[in-house]
Amino acid sequence: MESTRIIPFCVPLTPRESSGVGVVGTITLRGQSAIVWFGWGAVERREEDDCENNIRSDNSTVAVGTGRPPMGSLSVSMPPSTRKGPSRMPTPTSQLVGGSSDEDMMLGQQMSARLAKRIGWPIFVSCSFSDFGQNGVSPALAAGFDDDTMPAAMAEKEVTRILTLEKDKLVVST
Repeated sequence: MESTRIIPFCVPLTPRESSGVGVVGTITLRGQSAIVWFGWGAVERREEDDCENNIRSDNSTVAVGTGRPPMGSLSVSMPPSTRKGPSRMPTPTSQLVGGSSDEDMMLGQQMSARLAKRIGWPIFVSCSFSDFGQNGVSPALAAGFDDDTMPAAMAEKEVTRILTLEKDKLVVST
């Protein structure tokens, strides 16, 4: 029987900031598939951690995220079938649930496609960056970014790291 694991993650927008808004989310693992759900949330640094070193072999975090982003659009990507060597075929992607933001839908589709291709698993992604909460100002703009693309890339890097470690654990245990 396969178990379901939920791994929370967060990515502070600025490395020097002690607390503030960042990207928070969860990765739900079931067998060889993953659901990634992320958006804006509060982030607090842990005192004992080195903020410059985000790499953790046990998927522990350098910061703690709180709050739950609202469910955004939902996309799924299936890994391209390969016969020998890397596939040059595009990654099949579908939009399962639409949302109010075209940008959120595009970020989710692109992220799920890249993750499915890298990890080799079906990947579901729900992105909710369009809900800014109070002030109506995007946390990305407040942190000095031009748009939500860089925070999404930072989140994707962290998700890739976590999924790669989890996939390696599955390979070792089988």
